[in-house]
Amino acid sequence: MKKFLMTLVALVCMAATASAQSVYVSTGDGAVAYHKNKSCSYLTNSKNVKSVTMAEAKKMGRHECTRCYGTAAPAKKAAPAKKAAPVAKKTNTPARDEKGRFVKKTETAKKPATPARDEKGRFVKKAETEKKAAEKKAKTEKKAKTEKKAAEKKVKTEKKAAAKKAKTEKKATTPARDEKGRFIKKAA
Repeated sequence: MKKFLMTLVALVCMAATASAQSVYVSTGDGAVAYHKNKSCSYLTNSKNVKSVTMAEAKKMGRHECTRCYGTAAPAKKAAPAKKAAPVAKKTNTPARDEKGRFVKKTETAKKPATPARDEKGRFVKKAETEKKAAEKKAKTEKKAKTEKKAAEKKVKTEKKAAAKKAKTEKKATTPARDEKGRFIKKAA
């Protein structure tokens, strides 16, 4: 039992001295390892090198330097492999041949026509839309005809009014004459 206790105490002392060992770490962004001595070739380009205990270095997430300790850096635990989602090809990219040149499409797929909708946004059957379109066309044609007739009628009445006015103005401007052509005085 005495031997066992002595061995246990010796192991604890060795572990304490090992963890109390001072190591060197770089405080830069890309630093991932701790080093035995400050003259390690991996530390030559580091601007800020700090001396810490090995336990502190491990707490910082650093591993042993492969140059200083001669062992390979511990491999990180691999994340469980995820099933690769099927990659959908982009349909809007132009086609290319084996040399990477653009190829003209021989047949272009037409987009399906969107169904017709009424003024409230509801779907309407095709026959109804054609019927409504024909009715609308007939209305616009009828309206155009009536407007044309109204414009013609207006022009005719304006011509008649202008002729009448010209006739009355002509009478008013020429003085009255008798059968021999002499001027007649108007009675006031």
